[in-house]
Formats: sequence, C-alpha cells, structure tokens
Amino acid sequence: MSDSSVSIDQLKPGDIFLCEFKHPGATAYFEALITALRCRNYHNKEEKLKFLTAAFTILRGLIIYFDQDTYTHASFWDGKGIVEAGTNGVKRNPIEHYKGTNTDVFRFVKDDEFVLGTDDYPVEPLLELSQEILDEDLDYSYTTAILMIFLCITRWERNQWIKSMEAFLKDHVHSINPVIIDIIFEQEHDKLIEFFEWMADEMILQIARFRDDNGLVCSETVAAIFNQSEPKGKYHINKPLNSPASSLKNNRRSLLLKTDKETHETIREFVDELKHVSFPVRTDRSSDWRKHADMIYTPHDLARSENTRIIGRLSL
Repeated sequence: MSDSSVSIDQLKPGDIFLCEFKHPGATAYFEALITALRCRNYHNKEEKLKFLTAAFTILRGLIIYFDQDTYTHASFWDGKGIVEAGTNGVKRNPIEHYKGTNTDVFRFVKDDEFVLGTDDYPVEPLLELSQEILDEDLDYSYTTAILMIFLCITRWERNQWIKSMEAFLKDHVHSINPVIIDIIFEQEHDKLIEFFEWMADEMILQIARFRDDNGLVCSETVAAIFNQSEPKGKYHINKPLNSPASSLKNNRRSLLLKTDKETHETIREFVDELKHVSFPVRTDRSSDWRKHADMIYTPHDLARSENTRIIGRLSL
C-alpha cells in the first residue's frame, strides 16, 4: 500500500489497478472444502460449476499466503473506464465500481523511468489492443482463474507446497478449538494430505486445456494488453523471479479468522466427509510444476515486475 492518494484526474491511460483481497471467513472456507469433496467427480455442468467455484474460494486465499502479497485482482485504465475480466466477462466498467475498495495504481516503467505516453512509448497501441479484446466479448475463465491462483503456488516444490498447506491451516485458523485441529491433523492426517495431493493433481491436469473456454481472467487481461501490443516486446511486463515478494517475505499476514459454533460444526462436517471419500492414484503426476508458471500472470507478477511502479492508492 502507498501513502499517496491518486484522484481520477491524476490517472493516465495505461495505468494498472491492483486490488487487495478480503477473506470471506473461516466458515466459508470449510464450506467450500465440503463442496469440493462432494462435487469432485462432477458429471454435469452444474456440479462442475459448484466444484470450480468452491476451488476458487479455497485457492484465492492461498495466493496471499504463497505469493506473500496482497493483491488478487487487476485491471487496466484506458481513460474511459476500467477494462477488466469479471464474472460477466471482459468488459469496460465505470471507475465508480471501485469505490470502497483498497486499490493501488501502478504505472509502466522502462529502465526505471516512466515512459508510457512519450514519443518513444505511445500509449495508443495498448488502447487499440484493449479495445480489440473488448470487442471480442470474451467470457470470464473460471478454469483459468483457479489455475492462475494455483500457479502462484507452483513457485514452490510439491513437498514444500504440501507442508505449507498444512502449516497454513494450522497457523492461521488458530482460534478454532484445539480438539478439532487434533482431529484433522492427527486422526485424519494421511487422508488430509491425500486430499491436498489430489487437488494439486486436478489442477495440473487442467493446465494443458486451460484455454479451451477461450476466456480470460483479470491479470491475464492486463498482461495481454501490454505483452501483445505491437511491436511485441516493446511494452512487455517482465515477470519477477519465481519466488515470493522479497519485500513482504518477513511480513506474512495472518488470516486472523474468527470462528464460532457454526464454524466448528462446518469443520466437523468436513472431517466426516473426508473420512468417506477416496481419491484415485495418479500415474501421470507431473513433478515439473514450474514449466507451467509462465503461462499465466498473477497480480503478484504485475505488482512486483521491474516494469511497474506504484503511484498511490486510488481515491474516489
């Protein structure tokens, strides 16, 4: 977050908006885990949508933990409105739509200089491409959204990811009754790890076909506008190294999720559900996760790139 405020009249076409994430609560996370278990072998579109929505709820919180960052949504300011991928597809939305959000404004740089809008780096190619993308009337890609969030986790090796998943739940859902934690991580430890492994493999299996729906997600839309504008390479946003944001490495935010009787009951329901499921053994398991990481940009990649600099917090 920046201490500076940015008003509408201070924005420039080509600015990037990055929004901070708000956690839905402990109960919502465990309800999503239950739905993911029940709909894991989906047989129709309705069950598939339930599974993808649940997986998205689970994984979007993890982007903060694994990328050690604060942003989970990105969009592009074209001077007329906000070009972004949302549940209604890739649209231009009014800026008022961001009122009440924690949104930071970033600007493109080259060799540490703000160059967008100069004679050497005109903004017009970006605006033309963003309009072309809008004209395609693309859908929002739920599959890619899950993969985008999952791929931020692929900065870590599989064994690190599994251990971090366990630590994530143990460390951050710390206000839950310790007896319930013991049930999950002592009595059902092997089954829980099996569940994590299965979820990881499900995401990996979808990577090869993540573009089948011909849709885009938020940060992918922004990256495409810059990376695919002519001449290609001129406006390219380089991804940071495949590691968490170093500036936040020692300042990981706790979820501090409050729990109540309803949450306790939901967790018990999740444990009961976990006891009665089995997961197929994968023989085609991929160990080389990092080879997929350059396919999709996360908000972290946009925020921590050498080609972007924060201007300030959007003030409406």
